[in-house]
Amino acid sequence: MKSVFTLLFAVILIKNVSAQPGSLDSSFDHDGKVVSQSYEGRAYASLLQADGKIILGGSGSYYKADKLLIGSLLVRYNIDGTLDFNFADSGRGVYILGDTGFYIPTIRALALQADGKIVALGDFAQQNGFFGSTSLMRFNADGSADKSFGINGLTVTEISGGPDKPKDIALLPDGRIVIVGDLYSEFNQFDQSFIACYLADGILDKSFGNTGVVRLVREQIGTVNAVAVTTDGTIIAGGVNSNGETLVRYNSNGTPDLSFGVNGLATMLFENLGAPGLNDITIDKEGRIITGGTLYLQSGKRAFLAGRFTEDGYPDNTFNSKGYIYTKFSAGDAYANAVAVQENGKVIVAGYLNVGDSGTFTVIRYTANGATDSAFGVNGIQNTFFYGQDIAYSIKIQPDGKIVLAGQAEMDTGSIVEIARYYGDNSQKQILITKIRRWLQHHNGIVWDNTPGVKSYAVQRSADGVRWSTVYASSFTTHHSPLTTNSQSSIINSQLSTINYYNDASPLPGTNYYRLQTTSVSGAVANSNVIAINNEPSTISLSPNPAKNVLHIDGLSTSNQTKITVVDLSGNVAISQQLIPVPQQAGANSSSCNLNIASLKPGNYWLKLEVNGEVVTRQFVRE
Repeated sequence: MKSVFTLLFAVILIKNVSAQPGSLDSSFDHDGKVVSQSYEGRAYASLLQADGKIILGGSGSYYKADKLLIGSLLVRYNIDGTLDFNFADSGRGVYILGDTGFYIPTIRALALQADGKIVALGDFAQQNGFFGSTSLMRFNADGSADKSFGINGLTVTEISGGPDKPKDIALLPDGRIVIVGDLYSEFNQFDQSFIACYLADGILDKSFGNTGVVRLVREQIGTVNAVAVTTDGTIIAGGVNSNGETLVRYNSNGTPDLSFGVNGLATMLFENLGAPGLNDITIDKEGRIITGGTLYLQSGKRAFLAGRFTEDGYPDNTFNSKGYIYTKFSAGDAYANAVAVQENGKVIVAGYLNVGDSGTFTVIRYTANGATDSAFGVNGIQNTFFYGQDIAYSIKIQPDGKIVLAGQAEMDTGSIVEIARYYGDNSQKQILITKIRRWLQHHNGIVWDNTPGVKSYAVQRSADGVRWSTVYASSFTTHHSPLTTNSQSSIINSQLSTINYYNDASPLPGTNYYRLQTTSVSGAVANSNVIAINNEPSTISLSPNPAKNVLHIDGLSTSNQTKITVVDLSGNVAISQQLIPVPQQAGANSSSCNLNIASLKPGNYWLKLEVNGEVVTRQFVRE
């Protein structure tokens, strides 16, 4: 059917996007900011999926069938900032992990497995009558509980016998799960911290340390707030003691690595400045350990703090000559909760600035050598105000360099989840927007041109043009087989500069909306135009067929003009005109017309009818 394709043309828009690093990304819900609307809650952790979707974890509530659900919260947003209605319960899910009586179960940290499953670390849950303060949950990619994990998706652990404080989570290369936190002793004291390891199925790994749990002496490491795993599977736990920031390194079997730092302990001192609070750690591509937290200055002020240790556990003096840098504000106190590192080594610290009764999301970027990066935001700093006491708890960096902060606003009426997305480095990203068209041979089919520079694509479908789901996703290098049947959804693409076709064999009832989401080799993501296809059976019919001089067309719209195109099998347009149908009788909802085809040569033809963007095709024979 080469003839039909030659009528189609593609429009490829190439945009070089350049924006001030640190400024809000207006493509994210129009102003760079998103707030929860169908639920209330707090977001303490976040993840970025490979497709750019954002997963948040925390605690929350919403009404369902007049019943208030309260518990651990898991939410997913699309890359454009809209709630992903295909996840959990219309985009958000509350998981009630038992009646604790006094405490709302809360997700404190998240990890994403290679298979797309989500592992969540939480606190306070009940299981089979047993109450524990440390809980692990695993969810399928759609937000449903993974019943193969632990017991029906949940593992509850009681380590000290009291209300322990789980803090952070990481995944080992072999799929095991590592968590850290503080252990309760008595009278609300936490004299020890811990590292625990679980097998991939959620069962405590008894081969790790002492029955799956390693207890850390408070006098050495202090309180533990964060964990990270190196590429070779060693475990870095970070916290603070009375001397300063502290790190310990453990082997994957739970034994301490005494070659790290001094006798297994790395320490960053802040003499004559104040006391640090380490809240997050990450590892850069050179193996250096980046820390982020708050410096409680002796003057009483609170400041953002970023530090860097060498791979072997010593303060990195190439980072601001001392291994750390802090930023204080003339008005208010700044509290840092999360840290991330860019591919170029620049360090980004996120948290909030508290001034009186008001707070803002605050993000600061430092250069790879530990100086405030004046090219970012305003003199290296960006503050974002939402509603009230805004607090950012997590930070993630997208493949295209954009920066995602998540947290919440504390207001008199409750708490709402907040997300902000900012531009990263001022490097131009080529966004390739491919225009899709109808694939005329198949009612629910689309076609587009292959474009150099596109790494992957996703065909997305919607029932309302607002909520989208991916019905096909792949890269240009994996599909080369021809489409031979219409019995299943299929896609073709061959070499560069050729045409790709997709046919949806199981469309939704009524109108289906389609678009193409492309990801360029630079990581930029863009959406194509949207095509609406009505899936209701067409009433268009042709008679006689074959026809000699006149082709009678039934079932046309009575209220809209129809564009008609006749194409031969060589791709030549034989007839193109506007038809104004005349109703057959008063009150009729369809009409007919006669098309003069006497000038056509005998042979096979395609008839294409276009009304309000809808396209119907029929084949006929000219005798």
